[in-house]
Amino acid sequence: MNINLQIRLESNLSKEEQSIIEFLVSSFLQILTEPNEAKDQTDLDTVLNTWIQTYSMILNYHYLHRFYLILEKAFAIFLKNSKDVKAYSYMLYLPNIASKISNLFSNWKNTDKEEFHSHSSQSLLLSYLELFPIQQIYLVRYHINNPVIFGWGRSEEETVRRIPFHPIVDTNKNHIIELSGQSLTLKFGKTSIYLYPKTTLEKEQEETISNYLFRFNVFASNNAQDEKTLLNKLKVLDEFSKVLISCSGRNDFIKIIKGCEELLNFKRCVFYAYIPWSNEFKGVIGEELSKVQKTQGYVYPNQLFHTMLITRKPVFIKNPLHTVKNETIELFNLSSLIVAPICHYEEVLGWMTLDQVGKEFDCTKEDLQLIEEVCNRIGLFLKNFNQNVSPSNTIELTDRELSVLTLLAEGYDNKKMGELLHLSEHTIRDYISSLMLKFKAKNRTQVVSSGFRLGMLT
Repeated sequence: MNINLQIRLESNLSKEEQSIIEFLVSSFLQILTEPNEAKDQTDLDTVLNTWIQTYSMILNYHYLHRFYLILEKAFAIFLKNSKDVKAYSYMLYLPNIASKISNLFSNWKNTDKEEFHSHSSQSLLLSYLELFPIQQIYLVRYHINNPVIFGWGRSEEETVRRIPFHPIVDTNKNHIIELSGQSLTLKFGKTSIYLYPKTTLEKEQEETISNYLFRFNVFASNNAQDEKTLLNKLKVLDEFSKVLISCSGRNDFIKIIKGCEELLNFKRCVFYAYIPWSNEFKGVIGEELSKVQKTQGYVYPNQLFHTMLITRKPVFIKNPLHTVKNETIELFNLSSLIVAPICHYEEVLGWMTLDQVGKEFDCTKEDLQLIEEVCNRIGLFLKNFNQNVSPSNTIELTDRELSVLTLLAEGYDNKKMGELLHLSEHTIRDYISSLMLKFKAKNRTQVVSSGFRLGMLT
């Protein structure tokens, strides 16, 4: 109660931010306090790491800061109104928790990548080293015991004048061995850098170069990894676009789901449709169709799916016990899974779940970003085949008219339709009048009847 009160009192937070922080706090308290035999054997860092990884697409430093402040304020009010002496130990424990979360989140965002100097970074490295009296530079990287050597050099006169380096073509392992004793050798992972001759470098210059190369290596490694990740992402999106192009309509949606499984390397992908005006979902397509179509119901507030609908971002669930119904876990033999919304601009059309059929797995932020891109393309595909219904009699309906027609068929009155679609009753009446005009109908009943007859309602 105190947490919810503090969130509502933060007037500078938007409704979306309030909802996200509310969910983060409740999920955090739940993972710490809910009895679990396996958790009793797990250290705190592992529990917090799991929580951070699960909500990686939601978490950032802004939310973590707000999250901690609200927790602190809520506990302060609790202390004021409580006579429980143990409550003080909880309050003193909060800074420790906050520090751990901050460190673990920072480490997770900056995980070590393989050290590697990409070709695009070499010109930057050379332009710096040209400032020093160095005649020859060699970058040697050992790959399965065979060295890959890059060399640059200049004459003694050019060294004095500090002119740019030129590539050394005739370079081999024996030449490196000859120069190694007279060179300044620096190692970073599997890469060795030889600067010849080291006798021309002062001690201070050696330290300056060493410090620079250390910082440069971090930059080059991150840059190379980012390029590789981006290239893989573009390849997957390109292949997925080919799948979408080959589909002729919504009847081929099973082909799209299979494409997601293959290209994203998951054993199972299931699509659920979302009905915004009734806040319900229905299983539509996936393996074991009978099980999929049994899965339906209301999307309850303050749950993971509710947060996903607000943020419109994929969520990785390391352990579904706290967020998915037990019957669903047993029905699909779920362990880890990803839930990803399928949207078209601000409208949520549904979501898909991706899992490895009972096997636990890990997921990176880059993986979730790729899945988000795939889902955006699916949303665009679905909307393109759904936005304007054009039967043989050339009657066309807009998205809004189709929504009003659907609600009309379900028996809602103007007031309720206005609430569900966030429109005034007067605007709803205008839409109904437009439908009556297009269908040449005399009343609302005839509008619905025409909708079914023309295939606009199913």
